[in-house]
Amino acid sequence: MSRSRDEEFIAYMRAFEASTTHLGACTACQDDQPCDVGEPVHSEFIARQDAWTNRVRAERKQP
Repeated sequence: MSRSRDEEFIAYMRAFEASTTHLGACTACQDDQPCDVGEPVHSEFIARQDAWTNRVRAERKQP
């Protein structure tokens, strides 16, 4: 069963928050070079952002 649209968006926003919070506090995660801890956090955000973007694009194409 797929996640509801709201659940997917909330997960996307939580991943965004985790990524930006980590980036703001981690001096090692600067200049697009994530640290070992930050890499999975940032990757999760990117994956959720891509999924959300793809979903929105697909919904726009529906009649």
